[in-house]
Amino acid sequence: MIKLALLALAAASATSSPALMSSAPWWEKVTITIAGDGNPQSCRYESSRRAQSAQSCEVDSGAATGAGGHSASDLLTRITFERRFSPGAAPASGALEPGDKLIGQQVLALAIDSRGAVSGCKVVATSGEMTPEYGCDDASAERFEASAKRSAAAEPKRGYMTVLVYGHEEHVV
Repeated sequence: MIKLALLALAAASATSSPALMSSAPWWEKVTITIAGDGNPQSCRYESSRRAQSAQSCEVDSGAATGAGGHSASDLLTRITFERRFSPGAAPASGALEPGDKLIGQQVLALAIDSRGAVSGCKVVATSGEMTPEYGCDDASAERFEASAKRSAAAEPKRGYMTVLVYGHEEHVV
């Protein structure tokens, strides 16, 4: 399910904009709500790069089955898959909202050439119980905005992609 949601996040990103920004920070996330029986109840895509509000998205119910791990019908679990991009210096912390529990985090250091291609990638940090499956191969397939002012021989832009997976459980009264 995690790989599926992260791929959905990348696909939603690809359809929402022709290229990712490399000169300003941005974030995007997919939040899936799962009932206590393991069936997905909703899916929502949000991005700081869009002026409009959150969009609904699709999730394969077979992929989400068992993700909640609970049988109580009054329990809802939200699982969020988030990417945060920070240009230049080290990224801001992967701070979460109160009540959210980190499942996994991975920070990728990226080099982005003047054509907008990821020319270098290195995992620089991981944390949590499970490492997100979105890694350097996935980041290298991304397309960032090209830099018209830089020559092809110029030093690549540096940036950091933080990939987070976190959950939040609540009892419905």
